[in-house]
Amino acid sequence: MKDVSLDTCVIDMAELVSRFHFPDRVWGYCVPCPNHGGKWSCPPFGFDVPELLGRYKHAYLFGVKMTYDDETRARADTKEKVLDTAVQLMRKANKDLQELLRGIEADCPGSLAAAGGTCGICDTCARPGGKPCRFPDKMRPSVESLGFDVSMITEELLGMKLLWFDKELPEYQTLVNALFTSERRDGIMDRKRSISI
Repeated sequence: MKDVSLDTCVIDMAELVSRFHFPDRVWGYCVPCPNHGGKWSCPPFGFDVPELLGRYKHAYLFGVKMTYDDETRARADTKEKVLDTAVQLMRKANKDLQELLRGIEADCPGSLAAAGGTCGICDTCARPGGKPCRFPDKMRPSVESLGFDVSMITEELLGMKLLWFDKELPEYQTLVNALFTSERRDGIMDRKRSISI
């Protein structure tokens, strides 16, 4: 890993929804994924997403940019190694950022943290077995699973282009988490910290 940076911004929820919420299109991307309907953090949900989002007035966005060094990119010389490297890195960064956001969420009654990517708390989710989430105090839906276009958010609000990968690692990888609040909260951005990878 060469560098990890965290960029943040705050936006009114109404503006975030009007500019970046495209659930029909985004959920269409989710359908072929094996996690679709197979994880509690992924759609389809048992709750009304627009109603949930309508409870909040502000969105604090946290974008992590993880830049690979040349050695890491060279070691990922097969499609399987690329996927494994990218997934492991994403899980570590997401875990660290989610711990931070759940702490802020606990200090801001009525707020909701949204993760980046799919939940990785359990090796196997209880949802396919028809059982409830084992860790509802930790599991959060992701920004994209709620129907937001993360590619547009990273580029227009966080100043970084979302890069995709297939046969080789991109120059960097991004991860977007959010905290939705009903009231404007001073000091939230002051609590950001470095993300350990």
